[in-house]
Amino acid sequence: MRLTALATLAAAAAFVCAAPAFAQTVEELTVTGHIPGSRLQSLSERVSFADLDLTYAGDRERLRVRVNNAARRVCTELNQESPNPANMGHSCQEVAVRGAMDQVRFAFADARDAAYADTYGAPVSATVPDYDPR
Repeated sequence: MRLTALATLAAAAAFVCAAPAFAQTVEELTVTGHIPGSRLQSLSERVSFADLDLTYAGDRERLRVRVNNAARRVCTELNQESPNPANMGHSCQEVAVRGAMDQVRFAFADARDAAYADTYGAPVSATVPDYDPR
């Protein structure tokens, strides 16, 4: 009986300690536009993907479009030019999108890892059988 109580207590403690790691699912990212050559002049917008299933290619593309649209809105608000041949690769919008893509890649990887774990992960049990040393 005592061994069962200790095992149960240990399993509960392990679950409580691990719970914050399982609960931390990030479902939004931040797109930030900057004024080139200016110190500390920037604007950010949060982009949610809570409604998307990033294991699907169509939803991954929707997130890319949302990031691009957020970058366009932020840079328009900062009165920055849209991408054109004169600023190709260096426009506010392109820099903002590139800055957000690391967050997008992490979101894709998290979705892939969760899908892999759901598909191939082994079921786990924290029950311990009673030990009767009679």
